[in-house]
Amino acid sequence: MSAPLPLWYRKRYRRAMAVNLRLSEDLADGLRALSAETGRSQQDLAREAIADLLRCYRLRSYPPEVRHLVTPAEQPYTPLPAHLKIRLPEGVTLQNILDDMRQ
Repeated sequence: MSAPLPLWYRKRYRRAMAVNLRLSEDLADGLRALSAETGRSQQDLAREAIADLLRCYRLRSYPPEVRHLVTPAEQPYTPLPAHLKIRLPEGVTLQNILDDMRQ
Protein backbone atom coordinates (compact mmCIF):
# COMPACT_ATOMS: atom_id res chain seq x y z
CA MET A 1 0.00 0.00 0.00
CA SER A 2 1.36 3.46 -0.86
CA ALA A 3 1.65 6.30 1.60
CA PRO A 4 -1.00 9.05 1.42
CA LEU A 5 -0.03 12.18 -0.49
CA PRO A 6 1.10 15.18 1.56
CA LEU A 7 -1.61 17.71 2.44
CA TRP A 8 0.09 20.55 0.52
CA TYR A 9 0.07 18.41 -2.63
CA ARG A 10 -3.60 17.49 -2.31
CA LYS A 11 -4.67 21.11 -1.72
CA ARG A 12 -2.54 22.47 -4.56
CA TYR A 13 -4.20 20.34 -7.18
CA ARG A 14 -7.77 20.74 -5.91
CA ARG A 15 -8.03 24.51 -6.40
CA ALA A 16 -8.68 24.48 -10.13
CA MET A 17 -9.48 21.79 -12.63
CA ALA A 18 -7.34 21.41 -15.74
CA VAL A 19 -9.15 20.38 -18.91
CA ASN A 20 -7.88 19.27 -22.29
CA LEU A 21 -10.35 20.39 -24.92
CA ARG A 22 -10.31 19.05 -28.47
CA LEU A 23 -11.88 21.49 -30.92
CA SER A 24 -12.67 21.15 -34.59
CA GLU A 25 -10.48 23.27 -36.88
CA ASP A 26 -13.35 25.72 -37.40
CA LEU A 27 -13.85 26.22 -33.67
CA ALA A 28 -10.11 26.47 -33.02
CA ASP A 29 -9.71 29.06 -35.78
CA GLY A 30 -12.65 31.04 -34.45
CA LEU A 31 -11.27 30.95 -30.90
CA ARG A 32 -7.83 32.09 -32.10
CA ALA A 33 -9.37 34.91 -34.13
CA LEU A 34 -11.54 36.07 -31.22
CA SER A 35 -8.57 35.94 -28.88
CA ALA A 36 -6.50 38.08 -31.25
CA GLU A 37 -9.40 40.50 -31.80
CA THR A 38 -10.21 40.99 -28.11
CA GLY A 39 -6.70 40.68 -26.69
CA ARG A 40 -7.91 38.04 -24.23
CA SER A 41 -6.44 34.58 -23.83
CA GLN A 42 -8.13 31.60 -25.40
CA GLN A 43 -8.35 30.04 -21.95
CA ASP A 44 -10.15 33.10 -20.57
CA LEU A 45 -12.64 33.05 -23.45
CA ALA A 46 -13.30 29.33 -22.95
CA ARG A 47 -13.81 29.85 -19.20
CA GLU A 48 -16.29 32.66 -19.86
CA ALA A 49 -18.21 30.54 -22.37
CA ILE A 50 -18.46 27.62 -19.94
CA ALA A 51 -19.58 29.92 -17.10
CA ASP A 52 -22.24 31.43 -19.38
CA LEU A 53 -23.44 27.96 -20.42
CA LEU A 54 -23.70 26.80 -16.80
CA ARG A 55 -25.60 29.96 -15.80
CA CYS A 56 -28.05 29.93 -18.71
CA TYR A 57 -28.42 26.26 -19.69
CA ARG A 58 -31.89 25.82 -18.16
CA LEU A 59 -33.16 28.87 -20.05
CA ARG A 60 -32.98 26.92 -23.31
CA SER A 61 -36.31 25.29 -22.48
CA TYR A 62 -38.05 28.70 -22.72
CA PRO A 63 -39.02 30.19 -26.09
CA PRO A 64 -36.44 32.73 -27.33
CA GLU A 65 -38.91 35.61 -27.17
CA VAL A 66 -39.35 35.26 -23.38
CA ARG A 67 -35.87 34.07 -22.40
CA HIS A 68 -34.73 37.58 -21.52
CA LEU A 69 -37.54 37.83 -18.97
CA VAL A 70 -36.25 34.90 -16.92
CA THR A 71 -32.50 35.43 -17.24
CA PRO A 72 -30.79 34.79 -13.90
CA ALA A 73 -29.24 37.73 -12.09
CA GLU A 74 -25.53 38.37 -12.45
CA GLN A 75 -25.21 38.71 -8.67
CA PRO A 76 -27.20 37.13 -5.87
CA TYR A 77 -29.95 39.17 -4.23
CA THR A 78 -28.81 41.30 -1.32
CA PRO A 79 -31.42 43.01 0.86
CA LEU A 80 -31.47 46.79 1.09
CA PRO A 81 -29.90 48.34 4.15
CA ALA A 82 -32.45 49.59 6.71
CA HIS A 83 -31.69 53.27 6.03
CA LEU A 84 -32.73 52.89 2.36
CA LYS A 85 -36.08 51.22 3.03
CA ILE A 86 -39.24 53.30 2.67
CA ARG A 87 -41.47 53.51 5.72
CA LEU A 88 -45.20 53.73 4.98
CA PRO A 89 -47.34 56.06 7.10
CA GLU A 90 -49.38 54.48 9.87
CA GLY A 91 -52.46 52.72 8.51
CA VAL A 92 -51.22 52.64 4.88
CA THR A 93 -50.39 49.28 3.34
CA LEU A 94 -48.82 48.30 0.08
CA GLN A 95 -52.16 46.87 -0.97
CA ASN A 96 -53.78 50.31 -0.50
CA ILE A 97 -51.17 51.88 -2.76
CA LEU A 98 -51.60 49.22 -5.44
CA ASP A 99 -55.40 49.57 -5.34
CA ASP A 100 -55.09 53.35 -5.76
CA MET A 101 -52.75 52.90 -8.72
CA ARG A 102 -55.15 50.48 -10.45
CA GLN A 103 -58.07 52.96 -10.34
